[in-house]
Amino acid sequence: MNRGQALALLLSVLAVETTQAVWADTRSPVTTPSTTIGILAVNNGQELLVEINGQGRTLRLSCIQAPRLQQQPWAKTAKEALAKEATIGSQWQFQLRARDVHGRLVGTLKRGDRDLVEPLLREGQVFAYDGFLGCCDDLPYTAWQSEARARGVGIWSVQNGMTRPWDLRERTPVEKQLAP
Repeated sequence: MNRGQALALLLSVLAVETTQAVWADTRSPVTTPSTTIGILAVNNGQELLVEINGQGRTLRLSCIQAPRLQQQPWAKTAKEALAKEATIGSQWQFQLRARDVHGRLVGTLKRGDRDLVEPLLREGQVFAYDGFLGCCDDLPYTAWQSEARARGVGIWSVQNGMTRPWDLRERTPVEKQLAP
């Protein structure tokens, strides 16, 4: 086995172990305490740079999937919509749901009863997606998405529909996914 094959094998084992750990952690409703975080930057329509306990961390919003970069203008509008809601310096309550293979925190952001992703889903900027965690039934995300779909707004206005980002990712060669 050459070095590249060994690395690929190691990565696949880590991905399986992490996926199993995520599934184990998320089969029941989330009961982790929330932590106050501050928004430092918006990376894309589903990922933020946040400050937690004085440290910058990457946070992936759980149970949604934004259009991929090559799905323009939808990726850009999803990022802009998230930036409008999660303004730089704003404070939110973060609830951890998992950690992913990239070292990101994965969770929800709320202020009181208001979920950060509600307007993103209701305006059709992102997709509700439980494939990443496997258990998002405790969140109203599919109902909010259904409203946007019924109104034909945002990503739901694309004639003949658009390729789902997770399907697009499956079609992209691994080398291109790992490229900087």
